[in-house]
Amino acid sequence: MKKILEGVTVIDFTQAYSGPFCAMQLADFGARVIKIERACVGDQSREWTPFRNDYSGYYASINRNKESLSLNIASEEGQNIVKALVKDADIVLENFKYGTLAKMGLDYEELKKINPGLIFASLSGFGQSGPLKKLAAYDNVVQSMCGIMDITGYPDGDPCRVGPGIGDSFTGLLVCNGILMAYQHKLKTGEGQCLNVAMLDALFGIVENAILEKTVENKDLARLGTRNALFAPYDVFTCTDGLYTVAVTTDSDFAVFCNAIGKPAMAEDARFATNDARLANYDAMMAQLRPWFADKTRAQADEVMTAANVAGGMVQDIPEVMHDEQLIARDMFLEIDDPGIGLHKNMANPVKMSKTPAALKNGSPLLGQDSDHILEELGYSADTIAAYREAHII
Repeated sequence: MKKILEGVTVIDFTQAYSGPFCAMQLADFGARVIKIERACVGDQSREWTPFRNDYSGYYASINRNKESLSLNIASEEGQNIVKALVKDADIVLENFKYGTLAKMGLDYEELKKINPGLIFASLSGFGQSGPLKKLAAYDNVVQSMCGIMDITGYPDGDPCRVGPGIGDSFTGLLVCNGILMAYQHKLKTGEGQCLNVAMLDALFGIVENAILEKTVENKDLARLGTRNALFAPYDVFTCTDGLYTVAVTTDSDFAVFCNAIGKPAMAEDARFATNDARLANYDAMMAQLRPWFADKTRAQADEVMTAANVAGGMVQDIPEVMHDEQLIARDMFLEIDDPGIGLHKNMANPVKMSKTPAALKNGSPLLGQDSDHILEELGYSADTIAAYREAHII
C-alpha cells in the first residue's frame, strides 16, 4: 500500500525530543527522513536513559522509520553534502540555537537559492525573534515560563511540572501540522516557505482557562489539584483500591450522575442544581459524593458510571496502562525489532487512517548506518566516502 507521504524527502537536523518527534510523524506516514547527526557523536538523546545493550531506549522511541547520516556540517565538505541533499528535498527541519545554520550558510535564505520550493521548518525554545531568541530551552523551562507550571499542582503546594514533556511533543505536533499545511501550499503554488515555531508560544497557546479568566474577568486562577475551574464535579474520588475520576459538565449530566449513585435529591438542591452553584459550594458537594465511592472498588464505580453513560475512568498506574484493553484494541502498542535495543514494545502512532495508515518500516537507525548509501546516491565514489570517514567528515 502506498503511503500518503511517499516521495516526500525530509532533511532532519533535529535532536533531543521535539524535532525528532515531529520528524517521526512524517516518517510514520511514508516520508523519507534523512536524519543528519553529528559525526562520531550523534543525537544527544543517544545518551539518555533508559538503556539496553548500552543503547538508548529514549532515542529508539522517537527515531523509527528514519535513515541516519553521520556528518560534520561545520566542514566545507559537510556543507556541500547538505546542499546536494537539499537540491531535491521537500522539507528541512532544524532545532539548532538561533543563528547556527546561518553561520554555516545553511539557513533558509541560502538554501532556498538552491531549492526555491523548499519548506524550511525551525523549531526552538523561543523562536526566531524576540529578546530570548538566542537562548536554549528544555521542556521544564517553557512549562515554567508559559504559566502551565503555575496552575499545576495543589493550592497549598508548589507549582508542579506536567509529567510528560508536553513542551516538546506538542510543539513537535504543531510543527508537523505546519509542515503539512506548507506542503499543501507548495502543491498548489510550487512555492516553499519558512516556518518558525517556538515551544514557549506553543504551550502558551494551550493555557486556556487561566488566560481566559485573566483577560475576561481579570481573575487569577489558582492551582486546583485534580479539580477543574470550569466544571463540577470534575475531580477524583478515593475507592477501596485506588482513585476514580468523574467529569460532569452540564446540569442534565449532573442529574443523571446523582441518580446513578442513588442521590437524586442533590440535583434538586439549590446549592448544587447549577454548575455555578456547584463550583461555589464545591466542598459541600464533594462531602456528599465521596462516601458513595469510599466503599467501592474502581471497577464497581466504573460499572455504574458506564451504565449511566457518565464520563469517568480509573486512575491507572503505568503497569495497568500497559495492559489497558482499550489501548490494545486501538493497536497502540507496537512491537519493534530495533537495531540498537532489540525487540521491544513501543507506542504506536495514534492517528488511525483507513486508506493510508502509519506503518513500521524499520527501528531507529544506528549512528551513521545509512551514510555510505546516501552519499552513493549523491554520486560520491567509494574512495571519497572512505576519505571522508578517515577525516571524520562522516
